[in-house]
Amino acid sequence: MTRLILVRHGQTDWNNINRLQGKIDVPLNAKGLKQAQDMAAQLGGEKINAIFSSKLLRSFAMAEKIAKPHKLKVKKVKELNELDQGLWQGLLLSDVKKRYKKQYNLWKSDPTLVQPPKGEDIKEVFGSVSNFMKKVIDKFTNKTVCIVSHEIITGLIKCYIKGLSPKDMWEHTLKLTSWEVIESGKR
Repeated sequence: MTRLILVRHGQTDWNNINRLQGKIDVPLNAKGLKQAQDMAAQLGGEKINAIFSSKLLRSFAMAEKIAKPHKLKVKKVKELNELDQGLWQGLLLSDVKKRYKKQYNLWKSDPTLVQPPKGEDIKEVFGSVSNFMKKVIDKFTNKTVCIVSHEIITGLIKCYIKGLSPKDMWEHTLKLTSWEVIESGKR
């Protein structure tokens, strides 16, 4: 059994105004840095054997704060980067809902049927995330691993662990600056 602590990064200026980030490398803002410090304190008493993070600044900054009291080095992993949301990246959510109404509504109801224009396919990203998680679970049996990532990726990780389809992702995403413990056997 591998114990996973899934963490979603803290606030950025773009989160604050509902601007879609995707793979755009937006850093934590002052509130997000404080949230990262608070998260490190919350997880300070946990026994963590390894910590992995997205390569994007907002997750990596959070992971570094969490890793410090554990004296761990954060391992940056591209499979934990947020989904490339193509032409939607950089737009306000309200604008995406207006300009891409049909496509966005389908994306929210079943993301396996559509993808953001010029963005990544959720099924392919789910395959990459699943392969990465298999390796983590195999390597860290009977240990605790902290994974710091993004909304969509945390949802996909939880779908993989629970044996669900990526179409169920939206029901399993983590809220901004939250964490959850999940235990997983080999899959």
